[in-house]
This record gives sequence, C-alpha cells and structure tokens, in this order.
Amino acid sequence: MLRIREPGGSAVSSRVRGASSRKKGWARTAVAVGAVALLAAACGSSNKSTTSTTKGSSGTSGSNGLTLTNGSTGKGVTGEGPYPWKYPASGNITLGSGTTTSGTACTSTTTPQWDSPYADPCVPKFTGSNGGATYNGVTASTISISRREFPETANGQEIAAQAKNEGYALPQVTDQVMNVFLNYFNTVYDLYGRKVVITPVASTSNYTAELLNTNQAQACADADKIANQQHAFGDIGIGDDFQGGGTSVFAQCAAQQKMVVFDGAAYFNEGFYQQNNPYVWGIPQDCSRIANNSAEAYAKLLAGKPAQYAGDASLKTATRKFGIYVPNLPAYTSCTTQSQQAMEQTYHLPASAVSTVFTYGLDISTFQQSAQQAIVQFKAAGVTTIITACDSFSLALLTKAAAAQNYHPEWLLNGVAGDDTDSVAQTYDQSEVTGHLFGLSEASPQTQIFGPNSLAGQLYQKLTGHAIPAGTDGNYADLVWMFDALQAAGPDLTPQNMARGVHALPSLGGPDYSFGKWDLSTNPQGNVGYGDHTLVSDARFVYWNASGTSQDNGKPGTYVPVFNGQRYGIGQWPTSLPALFGS
Repeated sequence: MLRIREPGGSAVSSRVRGASSRKKGWARTAVAVGAVALLAAACGSSNKSTTSTTKGSSGTSGSNGLTLTNGSTGKGVTGEGPYPWKYPASGNITLGSGTTTSGTACTSTTTPQWDSPYADPCVPKFTGSNGGATYNGVTASTISISRREFPETANGQEIAAQAKNEGYALPQVTDQVMNVFLNYFNTVYDLYGRKVVITPVASTSNYTAELLNTNQAQACADADKIANQQHAFGDIGIGDDFQGGGTSVFAQCAAQQKMVVFDGAAYFNEGFYQQNNPYVWGIPQDCSRIANNSAEAYAKLLAGKPAQYAGDASLKTATRKFGIYVPNLPAYTSCTTQSQQAMEQTYHLPASAVSTVFTYGLDISTFQQSAQQAIVQFKAAGVTTIITACDSFSLALLTKAAAAQNYHPEWLLNGVAGDDTDSVAQTYDQSEVTGHLFGLSEASPQTQIFGPNSLAGQLYQKLTGHAIPAGTDGNYADLVWMFDALQAAGPDLTPQNMARGVHALPSLGGPDYSFGKWDLSTNPQGNVGYGDHTLVSDARFVYWNASGTSQDNGKPGTYVPVFNGQRYGIGQWPTSLPALFGS
C-alpha cells in the first residue's frame, strides 16, 4: 500500500496528510470563485493597465485512441533524450504481450494499462533490474514526490471559504478519495518495481504572492529543500486547502534544481515550457495552443458576420469587431499577439477587426478601475465582441461596468480560468450576459468530472463499494497523468526519458474526453511529431442559458453545449455556427 510520509520521516498510511488542492477537476490552478478567483489565471506582477491598438505583426488514432507515435518523423525538443520518441523510453519491453503487473492480459498495443480512457497503453509486467537510483528521488523501490503545503493566510482562508460555498468537498474528504486512488494506481501501473511515495512539504512561501509573480526567493527555497533535502524526483503540482502548488514561479525554481513539476505554470505559453524543458508540464492548454485554437474557431464561426448576439441595436447589425481583455503578463500578451496574427494572416481578417486590446494589471485594488476603463474604451472603439482572456473575477467586474455604461456587446469566451463553468458565470451581471455570452470551453460538463457517473466516481465505487463523496474527484486526472508519465519513462527513470516516453504516447481520453483530449505529440500549431508540454488539446463551444438550472449546484444559470458537445482541436472546427440561445 502507498505510504504517505510526514515531513521528518514518520510514515502514515490510509490517508494523505494536509489538505487537498481542490481544482475545478483537471483544468484549474485554483478554485475560480468569489473574490479570489482573480488569481486563477493570473501570474503577473505589473499593475499598469493600458489599451493598445496593435496590428498582429501525425499519426491517427484508432477507435479507442491508442496509436503510438514511436518513430514519428517530426523534430524532438532539446533536452528530452534520444529522438525519435519511444514508449516506454527505456528498457527492453515488448508491447502488446504478456500480462500487466495487475494480471490482466496485454493483448495489443491498443490495450490500456487499466480500465481508463486516460491510461497508458499496457506493458507486460517488468522483471529484472530497474537500475536502482537512476535519478534524484528514485531508488530501486520508491519514487519520491513532493506536495507543497502553504502557511495559512487570509487569502487562503477566503479561497477555502469560497470553494466550500461552491459545494466542493472538504479537503480531508478529497484527501481520503485521493489516497484510495493512489494506492490503486501503485498496483495497476507498472513502475518497474517502484512505488510512488508522496511527502507533504511545509512551504515558506505564500500562494497568492506567487500567483502575483513575487516570492521568488521563498519559492526557490522550497524547490531547493524539496530537491536537496527531501530528494524528490518531482512535485505533483497540487497543493493544500484549495491552493495549487505548481505556480510559474515555483516551476522555474524547480527546473533550476532539475526537478519535475507535473502540473505547473497554467496557461503560460509553450515557450515557457520549452525554456524549462524537460522539467515542467501542465494539464490545461498552454496559451499558445489556446491562441491558435480560438483564432480558428472565431474566424470560421464568427468573423466577418454581424454581431447578432449583441444587446445594442447598433451593434447587432455591425460586422464583428473584436476587443481583447488580457492580463499584462508577457507570457499571455505574446499569445494574444499570436492569436491576432493567426486571424489576420491565416484567416485574412482585416487588422481593424482584431486590433483593440486592453491589458490590465494584476493588482486587485486596481481591478475595478481597469474594468471601467476598458469598457469605456471598448465602447468608444466600436467593439462589438469582447474576448474574455482574463480571470473570472475581472470578467464579473467587466459585465457590471458594461451595464453601468449601458453597453451590451457580445461576450466571447476563450475557456480559461473558470469563466466557462456554471458557478462562476452565475456571478456575472445577468442583464449583460443573458443572450450574449458564448464561446469556447476547455472544461467538460462538471457532471463528467464529479459524481457517481464520472470516471472518478465509477472507480471509487469499484474500489470501495461506496458512492464517491459529493464535490470531489480525488484529483483523479492529476494522479493519472503523473502515473502515465512515470510508466512512460521505462525502468531508467529520468526527466529526459519521461519526456521521450510521454511524447510517444497516443492521444488519450476518447470517446468522451471527460478531461479533454490529451495529446503531447502535437505542437500548439497542430503539427504532429513536434511535441508539447500541456495535455489538453481541444475545446467545445457553449452558450449561457440564464434560465436553465445548473446540474453542478442546482442554481439558475448553466452553459449549454453546441455541436452536441463535440470537442474540436486545431484544424477541426466547423465553418458554420448553429443558432444560439434558442433563436
């Protein structure tokens, strides 16, 4: 059974110490609710708000999605071990043969390691020497993984309070479910004679400060302690008490220590991940992919057409002119520029249709003022459609500011930071968003993530004979991804072999893609064989139904999927949009 070790070395079993980082399933770095939701996608430090008018200067999967990309003809990324990619990256392992470590038949390369659409292709039970201490934090029998626990702060208390108000399970409940999954995954994944041991580490840093791109010294002290005193192979990236551990600041520090972060730097661009390769990985899409995917969707479905879902009569008949509201962090604004360039150069939109950008500072004391200034300038510029590339708290302020200015544009989601979840959208000014809010959603319906019919719910029922507690998935996706990556490395476990192995994995998650389509073999431009560092590669299209009842929390207001909930990646979007809002 998995042993979760206390700092100081005493072992405890049957539960995970510390509180859980309760995310919105797989796609959030923090619970994007209430007054602290501003931090869910924000990681910058500058407080200056500006408005600018800027001219935007292969393998196929089978029915179950398991087609290996071994031997791909693309180009590997520096620092990821020998190219071409190979799964598993090390060891003389013959796929599609024998039985797995849990005793199930491994009949082909399309058979999953265990009964999950997100599991690696199966490998026969490993025998022989695994090489022992192949890397820091690795022995012949264990793989040490850390999990940061932050000191209690007022902001942390607010995050926890808001999350609990949203109906999320108490941290100790999520810990209990997580521990059930951890123990099980240590039996069904083949880690070549090793087991995962997760050790909570008391952080000297502050979660909120790190999200604001400060506390680098404290974050680096954490990374140094974890790498050189705890001797961990990596950090799982989920923290405690609804606070994520894998901030961009910590991820950079961990990379300097040559330590893996399995879920870090949410929504940063692919360039960030390549600079910190092969150590930093993420579950939600990097903003480079978001830029390309959203540019395609917006151009094919909306651009060059009247803004028919705006609330103002003068806007409804005008050809769409997009305005973008985005944090002024360079990693994000570079993706904004990338999206503008794609819309202009690939889809041939005039620069005037995509040139209005308002960048805002990530200081909560200036959020309301920034929102008010942005609305004044969007309205003056004749923007018909506001692209909400921002945190959800700012979006709520934007809708209120627009109502105060009697300005009723279309509100266009790009699907980040909880903006696309019912509980968050219920906080918006409903007079602004009713009939006017729609766009991309990276998240799946929450009923696919939580509850008895979810993947986590079905597994928990199988393992315990009980229904999964409400409001938690036990960090299912985070754990599956970590174990997938460790198995993909093969017996010679190093960050380089892990990278080489995961890039050879097939796309995972079909046919329902409850946690999105996972694909690490295709880059953010959609080119197969060039690699990526974030898992999710697609999105669905939704609109807001203010009169509907949310299945998430039973309150008024819910997102309705378009295209029957089909998810699309780069190069896959349809060319026409069905009528929205029942029109």
